[in-house]
Parts: sequence; C-alpha cells; structure tokens
Amino acid sequence: MKLKISYIVSAFLIATSSICVNSQNFLYNTEQFGIRGAMLGGSITAGADDESMTFYNPAGIHKVPSQVSISLFQPAVRTFGFNNFWGANESSEINENYGLKPSLISFKFKLDKLDLAFIKISKSQLTDFFNAKREVMNNTVLNTQYFEYEYKGEDDWFGAGTSFKITPEIYLGVSQFLSISTFEYRNKVLLEEQDTGNNSTADSFFNSEQTSSFDNTGFITKLGFLYDTEKHDVGITITTPKYLRILKDGYYTRTLTNIDNTQNIGEQTIDNNLSPAVRTPWEFSLGYSYSFKKENKLWLNASYYSGISDYRVATINSGAADISWVNGNKAVVNIGVGYSHVINPNLELSGGLRTNNFAYQNKAVTSQQLRNTILDGNHIHFVVGTKFKFRRHNVLLGLDWGTIYDTPDEIGFQYLRDIGKLTPNLNGLTKQNISILLTYRFIIDELIKL
Repeated sequence: MKLKISYIVSAFLIATSSICVNSQNFLYNTEQFGIRGAMLGGSITAGADDESMTFYNPAGIHKVPSQVSISLFQPAVRTFGFNNFWGANESSEINENYGLKPSLISFKFKLDKLDLAFIKISKSQLTDFFNAKREVMNNTVLNTQYFEYEYKGEDDWFGAGTSFKITPEIYLGVSQFLSISTFEYRNKVLLEEQDTGNNSTADSFFNSEQTSSFDNTGFITKLGFLYDTEKHDVGITITTPKYLRILKDGYYTRTLTNIDNTQNIGEQTIDNNLSPAVRTPWEFSLGYSYSFKKENKLWLNASYYSGISDYRVATINSGAADISWVNGNKAVVNIGVGYSHVINPNLELSGGLRTNNFAYQNKAVTSQQLRNTILDGNHIHFVVGTKFKFRRHNVLLGLDWGTIYDTPDEIGFQYLRDIGKLTPNLNGLTKQNISILLTYRFIIDELIKL
C-alpha cells in the first residue's frame, strides 16, 4: 500500500484541528525518555528503534534490538515565580530548583520469537515553589504581607510490553504499567500590622496555612498500532486511565488565625485518614514519520487527553461540618514535531518541539468546598540532541528547554483561599526549565562478547 506524504500530513492536521483544543495539565508530559524520544521531543508514536517504545507505542517494540538504556543522570534547573508579585516597580525573587534524578532504566530482549521490553521511568517530576514578602512603613505602623506557595510531586512508572506481527507492515502491541504517584500542595498567607512607635503587640494579625496531599498506586495499560513501511510510518496509541488502585492515601491540614480590633477567630482542620479518589484521563496519540532519504526523517505527533468532569476527591471532617475536596480537568490536545539527520554512521543530530499545556480548572468554591488552585499555564519545549555511536553502543547528549507561554484562567488565581486579603499581581507568572539529557545505550549481544 502506497501513501503519499501530502495525504498523511493533511490527515494529521485535520485530526489535530478537529478536536476542541483547550488547556492541559502539566503533569502528563513533564519528562521524555530514551534516545529517540528525548531527541525528538517525544514525537515517536510512529515507531523508533528505542525500547522506550514500551511507553510511546508498544507496537514498535519489534523494531528494537536486544539492548539496555540508562539515563545516567539528568541535571535540571527550574525557575518559578512572579516578576512583579506586589505590583509595578516591586520585583519579587524568582525561586530556583536544582535536580539530578535520572528518568529512565530500560531493556529489551527476545524470548524465543517473543519481543519483551521492560522500563522504569519518572514520568512526571515537578517542584513549583514561590514565596514573597513585603513590608511597608506608614508613619509608625509596619504593615507586613507574606505569601508562600508550593506544589510538588512525581509519578514513577514500572512496565513491560510486547508487540505482535499481523502482516509484514502492520503490528499491534500492548504494555502494562504500575504507576506510583505522590503530590503535595501547600500555601500560606500572613498579614500583620504593628505600631512600632508604641512597641505594642500586633494591632491586627491574619495567618492561614493549608496543606493537602495524595499518593496512590495503580495500573495503566497501553494499546498500540503501527503501520510500518520503508518511507511512511503511522502509529496510534491508546492509554487507559489509572485503574485497580491497590494503594491510596492522603491528608489535609488547615489552620487559620484572625485577630483584629473587632474579632478573634481561630480554626484548625486536621484529617490524616483520607482515602482520595484520583481520576486520570484517557489518552489517544497519533504519530506519523516520513523518511526523505536514509539520512533525514520528519516526525509528527498529536495527543488528545479526555476531560474529567468535576468530582469529589475526598470528604474532610471539620468539626460539625464536612468539606468536599473537588477536582476536575479540561480536555486538551498536545502536538509535537521532530527532525533527525544522520551525519555519518556514527553521528546523528536531532531536534524537536512539543507543547505541554494546562488542564487544571481553577474555579470558585463555597465555604464547604476545597479546590487546590494550581499556578501554572501552557508550556512549550524545545530540544536538540546528538547521538554518538561506537561499535554497538550509543550515547545521547542533548538539551531540553521549556518555558511557560500562556497563563489561562488568570482570574481563577484570585480564588486561592485567602489570597484576596493580599494585594498581589498574578499576571506575571514565569516558569522555565533547562535539562541536560544524557542516556547510555548498549546492545546486549555486544556486551556478552566483551
């Protein structure tokens, strides 16, 4: 069967544009894996000679030789915060976070005629931390405002997969993962007014602190299809939501102190026995690749994540009242483009870009509801890499740079509990990360010879 490139590209663009493109949660695509996947921004649903196909499209596992890949270490620098949190001409410090955690261990081998691949990946890693303090003196009255925010966590996947030949050009594949995830959200708001001239105690004092957390372990299945020809490859991957959660746990704490001339209020909510219900979306990925020559190849990818209607994560007991912890996500499409060029049999250059957008919905809540307000937005990532080959060993050296380019639902940031008591400027959110990609891959047969 012969396919013209114009037909494939047209179908790809129609499939991408026909789906309602909203925003997407950054938790889905924070990391890319393997030599091919990392060098091309993850645009390898159409198949590559990389055992990380267990994650991208298990139907492509047959293309992979028996080999091992290890992400030795992955230095990363992440910045997060607001340029002018308190308003014009009052800059705020941007917080920096340094990481070194490797993201991949994988291997593939043949058992009789069966191709088997195993992989351990750190699918999502994030540490968004920001704090800002402001002190203003009005005559003898010192006004202090302080804000602190942190959202951190990770999602580690352990999986195995295989592929099956249907015809010389058509393959099916399946991979099964165990996902272990944990995330924590925390914020603090402090306001204080004190007459320093009289050396008195605070005339007014407001302090609010809130922490919520969930961790869970469950299973995720990927089904893959691959049409594999000499020039044109088409791949489809379907990823299920997480199911059969064998472990889940969470907690919520909140303290509130409000003292002024007219009222004294103190509240405390502690619930350490939550069993949160965390939902994840369906994912549908479509990929296409075209070989111009043996040396050049174009890669395209689009992924659709289904929306999740608002649902109750947990019920928090707070004295005589109960608080409903609610959640929900938008549907979204992410796209990626990659290009690879073989310089010689031992050297290859590649590059790509991908979007990584925002799906979490920041909404107003009632006094009996809790909804975490996530400070984030739509992302774009650029990657360049070089693959060195010696004998049957490969080394990836690359650079991945990502930045936030849009902050949807900015008005929703105002719904952060107690943020209205401050006077912040939430339009200047900035978030960037730079990661050095270093992965080593060796062929098992060659290792045995050594």
